[in-house]
Amino acid sequence: MALRGSPAPLLPARGRSLGRPKRLVVATLAALAGVLAAPLPSRSQPANDALNRYAATAPLALSAAGGGLQRVALPLAVLQASRSAAWADVRIFNAAGEPVPLAWAGAPAADTPPPREVALPRFDWPGAVDGAASAPAPLTLRLRADGAVLDVQSGAAVAASAAASDPAAPTARAWLLDLQPLGRERPAALRLAWAAPAQGLERRAAVQASADAQSWEDVGIATLVDVPGADAASAALRQPRIALSGLTPQHRYLRLVVRGGVFNLQGVVAELAVPVAAEAGLDSARFTLQADGERAWRLDAGALLPASLLQVNLAEDNAVAPLRVLRRAEGRVGRGDAPWLPVALLTAYRFQRDGSTLQAPAQPLDGALARQWRLELDARVPPPAAPPQATLWWRAPQVVFAARGGAPFTLAVGREKAAAVALPLPTVLPGWEAGAEHRLPVATVGALAAQSAAPRGVLDSLRDAPADQRRQWLLWGLLVAAVGVLGGLAWRLGREMKGKDGEG
Repeated sequence: MALRGSPAPLLPARGRSLGRPKRLVVATLAALAGVLAAPLPSRSQPANDALNRYAATAPLALSAAGGGLQRVALPLAVLQASRSAAWADVRIFNAAGEPVPLAWAGAPAADTPPPREVALPRFDWPGAVDGAASAPAPLTLRLRADGAVLDVQSGAAVAASAAASDPAAPTARAWLLDLQPLGRERPAALRLAWAAPAQGLERRAAVQASADAQSWEDVGIATLVDVPGADAASAALRQPRIALSGLTPQHRYLRLVVRGGVFNLQGVVAELAVPVAAEAGLDSARFTLQADGERAWRLDAGALLPASLLQVNLAEDNAVAPLRVLRRAEGRVGRGDAPWLPVALLTAYRFQRDGSTLQAPAQPLDGALARQWRLELDARVPPPAAPPQATLWWRAPQVVFAARGGAPFTLAVGREKAAAVALPLPTVLPGWEAGAEHRLPVATVGALAAQSAAPRGVLDSLRDAPADQRRQWLLWGLLVAAVGVLGGLAWRLGREMKGKDGEG
C-alpha cells in the first residue's frame, strides 16, 4: 500500500491538471487568431453609414424639372470639408436617413469657343527689306488723334528710291501692322489671306514687335503654304497661321516680313485668346498667398482641386514678377517631406494705362488634383512690398444620384477614411452614353453647417486601419492573450502545488 503523499499517485493527477490548461491555451490562442485574422466587413458597403457620422451637412434642393436621377456640383465649401481621399466621404441621405446610390459624373465635353478675330490695319513697308532681316530704317508715322496709324514714311529716302528703280521682283516684302484696334489686348496669332497663284506657293514669314516702330524684336515665325486643289476655286492645303509669343502691352506695332518670292497680301486678322470669363462651367476663388521664405509664397486651397487656370494678382502698380509655379504631389498633402513638382513658368504684371488696370492673363494648368501650390520669384527681381494674391479656376466635381425615398435630401461630408461607395456611372444611369449625365436636372446645395460627428467604434477603427497596422494589432493581441493565459495557468498550478504541500 502506497504511502500517503508519495509521488506515485501524484504524477497522474499533475498530468491531468497540466493537460487541461495546455489545451485551453492552445484553444484560446487559436480562437483569438481566427477572430483577429478574419476579414473585416467590406469597406465598400459600410453597415453603419448614418448621417450623424459626418462632420458637416447641407440641405439639397431637387430640381423643379423632377426625375429620379439628378446631378449636383460640389461647391468649394464641400470640397474643403472633405476628410477622405478623392472626396470618398461625400454622401446623400433621404428623409429616412438612408444613403442613396450615387456616381461621379465624367468631365463634360470640351466646348471651347472659337478664337475672336479682329482685322488689323496694314501699311506697305517703305523701302527695301534685305534678306538678312537686319534692323529696318527708322520710320516716320502719321497718327490719328486716337493713336491709329494714318501713314508710314521711311527715314531712308535713298533706300526707297533705290527700291522703286529696281525692276526685279522683290524676294522679300514687309508690312507694318497697327495693333490700335485691339485696345489693351494682344494677339495670340496672325492669320493671313493672300491671292493664291495657280501653281501654289511656299513662303517664309516672320513677325517682329515694337513699342515705338524704331527698335524691333522677334515674336513669331512660320512657313506659309498654299497647295492648289483639283479646281482653281479650291485649295487642297493652306497654312495661313503665324503663332505669336512674347508680346506685352507695351508692344504697339508689328512688322510682317514674307520672303521667298512674290506674295500678294490681301488681309491680316489677329486671333485673340478667349477670356477667362468665357470659360463656361468653371468655379473660381481668390486666395491670399502666405510667405514661404523671402522670395516664395504658398497657396493652400484647403481642398484638393482640379485647377485648370491660375492668375497671380500683384498688389502694386507698374510691377512685374517672373514666377516659377510648383504644386505638392497628390496624395501626400500635409506631409512635410512631400515633394514639390514644377508646373509652369509665368510672368505676373500690373500696369496702369488710360485710367484702367492691366493685369497678366491667367496661366493654364493641367487640371491635376492638388491642394497646395508654391510660387517662387525670379532671383533677378526684387520682392514686392506687399504679398500678392492668386485666383484659381477649376471645374467643380459633379455627383449623379438616384433620388430614392422621400424628401428632404441632405448632402453629408467630413468623415475620416470613409469607404468609397460611388458606383460606376452606367450602373446609376441606365443606357448611359458619354456626356448623358450632363443633361440631367441640376440639384442645388444649400449652406454647409457643421455638426458633432458620432464617435468611431472599435469596428470602425479596425475597418479603417491599414493592413500593416492590423497585422501589428494581431501580434500584440496574441502576445497579450498568451501572457494572460499563461499567467492564469501559473496561478492555478501554484494553488494546486500549495494545496498538495498543505496535505503533505
